[in-house]
Amino acid sequence: MNALIIYKSYSRMNTEKVAKAMAEAVNATLKKVEDANPEDLTGYDLIGIGSGIYAGKYHKDLYKLLEKIPRLEKEVFLFHTAGKPDEKYDKPMRELLISKGCKVVGEFRCPGAAGLLGITWSNKGHPDEQDLERARTFAKELFHG
Repeated sequence: MNALIIYKSYSRMNTEKVAKAMAEAVNATLKKVEDANPEDLTGYDLIGIGSGIYAGKYHKDLYKLLEKIPRLEKEVFLFHTAGKPDEKYDKPMRELLISKGCKVVGEFRCPGAAGLLGITWSNKGHPDEQDLERARTFAKELFHG
């Protein structure tokens, strides 16, 4: 099985840390959303979609990419980092992917340091090594069934 992980991370790069941990654990191809094209998704058995949560949603660049893909019968998983990780943030992305024919096989949520203007108000130090180990384990379980 081969896997692709597409993610959007900026500011504190929390989501990138999680994406890299997952990719290393299962030898997945890793792409920033700005470097990905809809055609990139066709050559993989398993696709991960990850983002920090910005104003309560996955980053708009991920939606723009995924809205362009044709119907895609693929297994996908979602992951996000947030000041307060919650499954409600995954729901719109899950619905979009299902509408494209994808089967969502897992969701991973991770605390990430959150704040504005250089001031951290929650989850300072996250994702930490324990969070990254949880991400690796999650990826391995999906990959190896």
